[in-house]
Amino acid sequence: MSDKIESVRIQVFGADPRHAELEAKELREVLKRLDGTGVRFASLEAPRGTEGAKGTELLTPEVVLILTTGTLALARTAIKAWVDVRKSRQVRVVHSDGTVTEFQGGVSGREVKALRDGQGEKSGTGPGDPR
Repeated sequence: MSDKIESVRIQVFGADPRHAELEAKELREVLKRLDGTGVRFASLEAPRGTEGAKGTELLTPEVVLILTTGTLALARTAIKAWVDVRKSRQVRVVHSDGTVTEFQGGVSGREVKALRDGQGEKSGTGPGDPR
């Protein structure tokens, strides 16, 4: 592992701007618990109104966090685990070298519980089933 501190932008997408902000605050709290990690909200960079009334911010609401850490692998694992909890979660990590990693939510906790509770009772879902 390298001692180099790396800063990445974490874009949290939501169904609407309020939802994205709530999700970003939750992810920020998760990442703040990691040793050697600093997390803050990014300042707004793009001036509003440059693309008309229906600018891209309405189509892809996001809240950007800035993560600075020497243990990016640990932060990446934490982000993936956080995203996997809910289908609606979507995160894009933009590294300082321009590399982009995207994470899409998995099955919800409720769905996992339903699968566990109903396991073996339904004959239509098995290991060979695509979903």
